[in-house]
Amino acid sequence: MVVVLELDGDDAFDPYSRPKGLEHHSVTFHPEDPNHSEGANISAEAQRPNPNFNNVSKALGCYPIVTQLAQYLDLNTLHALSRTCRQFRANLVQYRTRLVQQTLRCENEPLPNAETNTHQHYSDRRAALISDRASPCARDMVSDCRRCGRIICRNCAHKPPSASLLRMRHRRLCSKCLATPLPQISRHWQDPCACTSSVYLCAPCGTGMNVADTNYLRIWTWRTRYSTYLGGLGTGIGEGNEGVKCWRGEKCMAAQEVEVEIDRSEEGKASDRESSESDTDQHWPEGEGKEERAGYWQTEIEGIGGVVKKKIRKRVRVGKTVKEWEDERDGKDDVLGRESRGEGRSWCGWCGRVVWGKKDRQTYGEEPGVCP
Repeated sequence: MVVVLELDGDDAFDPYSRPKGLEHHSVTFHPEDPNHSEGANISAEAQRPNPNFNNVSKALGCYPIVTQLAQYLDLNTLHALSRTCRQFRANLVQYRTRLVQQTLRCENEPLPNAETNTHQHYSDRRAALISDRASPCARDMVSDCRRCGRIICRNCAHKPPSASLLRMRHRRLCSKCLATPLPQISRHWQDPCACTSSVYLCAPCGTGMNVADTNYLRIWTWRTRYSTYLGGLGTGIGEGNEGVKCWRGEKCMAAQEVEVEIDRSEEGKASDRESSESDTDQHWPEGEGKEERAGYWQTEIEGIGGVVKKKIRKRVRVGKTVKEWEDERDGKDDVLGRESRGEGRSWCGWCGRVVWGKKDRQTYGEEPGVCP
């Protein structure tokens, strides 16, 4: 092959040189070419400042900080964090092995290389029996229970109820709790009930939800059927302190103390769950409660078979009686219809958080984390 060169002038023609006007354009790097220099691939675009290199990305590159952060994230959240930008991924991928080992764990998952004592053994067996699961704890989806705050995985979580039962979770509040601003009645007012989008509860909190919903609705059914308003027997329900109480109980803004009677056996075990509280948590009158003497606040009763039981009277705080609407009495509207339609503020019986009403959305905006 013959190559003809024109040597006239200062500018010599080089057939292997880059054409004019392309000196500043980027060149695609081919790794399979061993003769290609890496330094020649650096272009003006590669030299521009990195907009993602800030204080947050610098913190993610610090090993003590990122390991403490990984303890509060599950694998899905950690993966989503690494996909935020390339700088975040470059900082996290260098500690990938250690971060995966230190992510958030379920409380029912046994610790690795830990001595299993008797208490932990029975605790794990109880958790397995309650949750009714056969697979081990998962690491990809771990979060806290919306009701009690226990850290559980998706395998230990209670099976969420069907969407048709969402309207049964509402509990009515009294007029005082309805008029009180949200920050004063709930510490989770910025994170209200989100059961319409997802229900994430542990097995103990999720057990008995359907039974509690049915019993609460039966209270309203019995109230309407046996009320004097419809010509019933006139049992006195709805009069004085015999109405349906505010669901917030002793935390009600208009709570009041009333006397209740509890049957306690000779061994001191209460048949009602309220009597399982310690003496320090009970509202005993002055000079009474801890003494084992008979009197007005404690009476011995002989039961069936000659068993001696004790009837104890104590003062407890209960919520104020809630309001009953006329259309609900007449049957023109469903029970708790205003709450299920989102017109009034209510309390969720599943997650134990406030459900915003129409006035709350007008005052504080749309509910965060709740699907429309």
